[in-house]
Amino acid sequence: MTVSAAARTEGAGAAAVAPVSSAYAWFVVGALSLINMVSYVERQILTLLFAPIKRDFHLTDTQVSLLAGAAFVIFFAVFGLVFGRMADRGNRKGIILVGTLFWSLATTSCGLAQTFLQLFVARISVGVGEATLGSSAVSIISDCFPREKMPRALSVYTGSQYMGAGLALVIGGLAIQIVSHLPPVALPGMPPLRPWQMTFLVVGLGGLLLAIPALFIREPVRRGLAVLAPGQAAPRSQLLAFLTLNRRMLGCHIMGFSINTMLGFGAAAWAPSFFIRVHHWAAQDVGYVYGGIMALGGLSGALVGGQIAERLLKRGMVDVYFVMPMTTASINMALFTSAMFIPSAKVAFGVLALSTFIGTLPLSLISASLQAVAPNQLRGQLAAIFGFIANILGVASGPTLVALLTDYLYRDELAVGRSLATAYLVITPIAVSILGFGRKGLRESLARAADFHSTPAGA
Repeated sequence: MTVSAAARTEGAGAAAVAPVSSAYAWFVVGALSLINMVSYVERQILTLLFAPIKRDFHLTDTQVSLLAGAAFVIFFAVFGLVFGRMADRGNRKGIILVGTLFWSLATTSCGLAQTFLQLFVARISVGVGEATLGSSAVSIISDCFPREKMPRALSVYTGSQYMGAGLALVIGGLAIQIVSHLPPVALPGMPPLRPWQMTFLVVGLGGLLLAIPALFIREPVRRGLAVLAPGQAAPRSQLLAFLTLNRRMLGCHIMGFSINTMLGFGAAAWAPSFFIRVHHWAAQDVGYVYGGIMALGGLSGALVGGQIAERLLKRGMVDVYFVMPMTTASINMALFTSAMFIPSAKVAFGVLALSTFIGTLPLSLISASLQAVAPNQLRGQLAAIFGFIANILGVASGPTLVALLTDYLYRDELAVGRSLATAYLVITPIAVSILGFGRKGLRESLARAADFHSTPAGA
């Protein structure tokens, strides 16, 4: 049995379902984007606090990178598989709301940590909580928009993660500046809180406010379901059949984008330290400038890229899902690498602004391509599988790879820029080659998936 042979859309049953309005569909995107932004603020705030944490706990670059990478990502990826399966069967809105509460409280607990081990465990808890979001959010959005409009909708959602990552630096810089002028705060039974601890407390509790709009989301009707005839495979066998049938497209997608993810998270973790160490900028100033670049450049790049992709899809360029990332990754490699060797910090920031914009143009296509080829009841699991591999290979390894290059290849913390450049020059050609090989499989998978998207979504 293959999914393509067994699968048909909901047909007459789905036709009776009233389509959601365009205004409501975009409200859903906005509410979920706010939560996604909060998740990245609480995930990335750590990167601006590397220096004081490293000093207070007497850590190396490699050890502190584990807090940004392995401590968060391993459990984020593993539990993502669990929540991905739940997203294909249960109430996705409920999963997201419970997860948001959990990870916000876990972020707050980071501010109460008194040892490296306690902070490590708190970061694990943040990862478990944030694992609830991705699969459920993307699945909900895919039920509000037809396939040809998904890139634009997902560009807003995925762009919000860059807004969140950028705001993490801006908020972190502002918090550092504010708490440095406050008297010491001591909780019962604890020593006075350090400024970086107070930053975690404020960010963790404050983020809950931005989850309020999501309370008004209605669990959507699932569209694009593949219907199994009597006697056909169970859901788990259906997933295996789908993975086997689409192995070329999925293998190249997962490996190509996962490897390339190492660069984005390696840069997000260590670029602030590059400007602090090499250009001698204050942490709060780096937070304001680099945070603004990530927030505005990343969001605008994702939005513009979504519109470009939508137009190219209307013109019949179905392999845009891979072609645009291949092109932008190559350009971004040249831009980012050059920024690491520019003597002027202001000029380097300018080049990084352009690099961020170019690099995020295809951001929405990573999720959109998976949603475009899969039936509804497999979308959450497929997103979770990709998230698992991407996070283990990319998010967990990216910050640590850069740290290892700095600690053991160049043996100089001032060489962090060279470490970042080395990573880009080695990894980018590998990722581009993998995506290039997968273009044929992508076209074949999209052709097989046409039936899943024939039901109007009304957005």
